[in-house]
Amino acid sequence: MKPLICNGWTIFFHPLFDAQWIDLVERVKQLKSKLEHQDFVTHPDVKLLKALDTGIKEKIPQDPFASYFVLNKPLQKYGRLKKMGLPNRYRLFFKAFKEKKVIIILWLGFPRKEGDKKDCYEVFSKKVLQGEFPESLESLLTQEWAEDDLTDESKE
Repeated sequence: MKPLICNGWTIFFHPLFDAQWIDLVERVKQLKSKLEHQDFVTHPDVKLLKALDTGIKEKIPQDPFASYFVLNKPLQKYGRLKKMGLPNRYRLFFKAFKEKKVIIILWLGFPRKEGDKKDCYEVFSKKVLQGEFPESLESLLTQEWAEDDLTDESKE
């Protein structure tokens, strides 16, 4: 996905989330061609796509450092969107950088099941520890995917 600008924040998308988004959009496109309108608009995938779109474009950019986004230690430098239209057990993880007004959408986690080793917070913690989501903006933006997005953005 190309970077977005919402409420003064530039929003980038990590390849993990980008792949999840593309998969969800494809599923929704298939549903649109198969289902009646009423069944389509109430389908869980359609509702998830709408909730993610609203969360990314409206909710998070309002104030990505709001207390309801903050994670507990050791992940306090990251944020997550929960509820606000998302299904109960989904979490959208992101990293915001106040100085540069940049938000990077990292990953959509599911399921949320406390104590389970597949719990999205456990999986996210492992991804952070393994360096998939560096803490610094420079580290994230020097990754190949971000450089491509920055180059594409400057061409427009």
